[in-house]
Amino acid sequence: MNKLAKLFEGFNNNISLSESYKQKIRTGRNSIRSRIGNYFEQKDQQIPKHHTQGSYAMHTSIMPLEDEDFDLDNGVYLQGYDDNRECWPEVSNVHCLVKEAVQGHTKEIIDKDTCVRVVYQDNYHLDLPIYIMGKDDDGQEVAYLAHKKEGWIISDPVAFRNWFNDATKQSPTGSLRRSVKYLKQWIHHNKIDIPGMAVSILVAENFSDEGDDALTLLRVVTDIIDELEENYSCYKPVRPKTENLFSKHSYYDQSQNLNQLELLKNKLAEAIYDSKNQYEASIVLREVFGEKRFPIGEKDILNEEYLKTSEPEKVGKKNRHYA
Repeated sequence: MNKLAKLFEGFNNNISLSESYKQKIRTGRNSIRSRIGNYFEQKDQQIPKHHTQGSYAMHTSIMPLEDEDFDLDNGVYLQGYDDNRECWPEVSNVHCLVKEAVQGHTKEIIDKDTCVRVVYQDNYHLDLPIYIMGKDDDGQEVAYLAHKKEGWIISDPVAFRNWFNDATKQSPTGSLRRSVKYLKQWIHHNKIDIPGMAVSILVAENFSDEGDDALTLLRVVTDIIDELEENYSCYKPVRPKTENLFSKHSYYDQSQNLNQLELLKNKLAEAIYDSKNQYEASIVLREVFGEKRFPIGEKDILNEEYLKTSEPEKVGKKNRHYA
């Protein structure tokens, strides 16, 4: 078996947000929050609360390359409304209010169906989804998102963040989060149609810590394939729990994604077991994760088990199906 721990450590460092980059986007986020608060105060409206959400809040964001964009989600939670949704403002009105609050902060403000987007010149944007906390038909408290086409709909990213953070407790070393980041980089590099939220759910639900990031990722990918071959779906673990994140995938999409996952599994197995040294293993992994991201290994760090194997056995290994 190849010794790949140092390579995966370097890989994780390469795809993780740098402290300077995190400071930059936090500065932009805090500036926007202040601007919204001041505007609402001028309009005699209660100042909204804010929650950072999405991959940044779950510590699974991927550092963008120089020419790539990065998005940060900042939930704007409106205050001063009771549980009676019939008394809530029109979705279009709250979108206009938030858009007016940030108008002029940058050259481009986009009013999307699910959020107001503030676009910065240096390749990142801040999404501002708008929420009101209310109660569902069963009297349970939940967040409602202002969706321009669908109205006020249940969507609770804070609940999802809490669910995911609870799931990471099964991985004290942080390998669950790292597995999510590795798969997100694989998806990004290969342009695979699997949403980031689905990756987080599938990893959390199929996680098994093998004590080594390469082995852990191989085990997780194998179990994800087994699950999706049995039932190609990915339901949110928080309300609305009936939302299938793969509902728009055609049969062709399903086949493509499963084929890509199978290819990733085989490449991981080849790098771990069937490459004669760390260098050759890294060449295999750079194919699936990207040359700019995955480090180059060393030729003198050998796979001792591979070298002891006879040539016929090596051929057999190359053709085996990894369980």
